Amino acid sequence: MKRLFVPFLIAGLLSIAHTGFAQSPAVNQRNVIITEGIGEVKGQNDSARLSIGVMTEGKQLEEVSSENAIKTKKVLKVIKDLAIANLTLKTSNYRVSPQRDYQARPPKIKGYEVYNAIEVTLEGFDPEDLSTHSSTIIGKALESGANNINRLQFYIKNKGALEKEALTLATQAAIKRAETMASAAGVKLKRIASLSTQPMHVPPTPQRFMAAEMDSKAAAGAPPIEIGESQIRFQVTVAYEIE
Repeated sequence: MKRLFVPFLIAGLLSIAHTGFAQSPAVNQRNVIITEGIGEVKGQNDSARLSIGVMTEGKQLEEVSSENAIKTKKVLKVIKDLAIANLTLKTSNYRVSPQRDYQARPPKIKGYEVYNAIEVTLEGFDPEDLSTHSSTIIGKALESGANNINRLQFYIKNKGALEKEALTLATQAAIKRAETMASAAGVKLKRIASLSTQPMHVPPTPQRFMAAEMDSKAAAGAPPIEIGESQIRFQVTVAYEIE
């Protein structure tokens, strides 16, 4: 009896599921108009994230590591001494890489590369101050021993109001399209059957500088910085039942 019970139970569940789906058709099986709308707004950046690196090379690991630590401490000190409010510092990457001589058989280690990356975050500034602080930090870091600026990325700290505006615009655009389609087709919009949204990722444009092989002395000085704007974009999909 137990062996017969399981197949009958599965068959019963499948029958119930089939009946449920038959009574509740999916949106795309109904008489509907489905359309989309996109809303996009721009806002002034008020925050920045910089990645500043110190790379050292040499034959002896202990010497290379020591040199890297001294230079990194100097970079950290000069940034802290700027006493900029709403600034945070953290180590974002640290690596030690052996340099191999592949012409030797077998290949052998000929030296080491030590790399230490510092992430600098500035949040909640007006455009002029953000530009000035970013430029000063880069210039001072290069003067004090940094030789790699990996990334400079600007963004908006609080995007709630802009996201609401973009979402409203996207919804209005989707509804207007549905109304236009219904008018052109000679049908009437009855009610909204479904409404969904998703943010559309618009990656910020990072500013890149010369990499680690650059001579920090040659690159010293505060570079001109333009912080620009960020885009916020949403897509809304609406399905209207029609008659």
